Amino acid sequence: MNETKTEFYIESASYLSFRELCDACRDQAKIGMSFGRPGVGKTEAALRYSGWLLMESNLAVRNGVPLRPEELLSGTALYYKPGITVSPQRLKSELTVHRNRFFDMKERAFSWTRPGEWIAEKESHRVRLIIVDEAHRLKYQCLEELRDLQERWHVGIILIGDPGMESSLPRMFHFADRVRYAEKFEALTTLEVSQYVDYQAETLQISKPRAEVYAMINSYSRGNPRTLGHLFALIERILKINSDIVDGISSEVVDTARELMLVRLGGGNLKSFDQSVELASAV
Repeated sequence: MNETKTEFYIESASYLSFRELCDACRDQAKIGMSFGRPGVGKTEAALRYSGWLLMESNLAVRNGVPLRPEELLSGTALYYKPGITVSPQRLKSELTVHRNRFFDMKERAFSWTRPGEWIAEKESHRVRLIIVDEAHRLKYQCLEELRDLQERWHVGIILIGDPGMESSLPRMFHFADRVRYAEKFEALTTLEVSQYVDYQAETLQISKPRAEVYAMINSYSRGNPRTLGHLFALIERILKINSDIVDGISSEVVDTARELMLVRLGGGNLKSFDQSVELASAV
């Protein structure tokens, strides 16, 4: 997993709902599903809930000394992203290896922080929830393998995928019958987009934009965090290039950044970067 993560994170209403979904599936050892548009924040939510970036760092430790062991002790969720062509046998093998390494990591953390207690706390070492990202990639046989592992390991499972995954499950009756919860992961609300814009303005050390700029950004991004990230990367570049004449986020700057985006809302022709920067220079 090579995605770059930032420290800033908005605990949106969708994230809080996702967290409750994970808690329910973990505690009841049942299967749940979270689906939503690409870039809406599903993967980031899964990584945050599971604390997987810390887990992944510890899985790479070679000297036996755990990183932030106290935080590791509370981890109960395993994050897994299957390959595009994964087979049932490979899925089972990868998850088994993942689970065993997770157990060893937790055991090492207990031994480091609470020597002599790890045997008594052995039950807390086990995986209680498996979060499967990009689950729409999985064929029926792989889903059946997951169902079998869920029963034998007595764990909860969260399937994360794109819209349409939930409507395709009824055709897989035996598996669909085991899915207890299905929730849509929604985009950021208008208020949450405003919080994102405020954070970016603070990071860029510029004043907050005018009200109409907030409305434009919300309309263009539709609350999609990935789109917001792309948009502000371009805004930052435009402001840097035109720092002598542009000192804030105006509607013209936002429109110019939008024109530079390969995928954007609305019509219009794609322009080269130099052509679009000229628009910002005219501000």
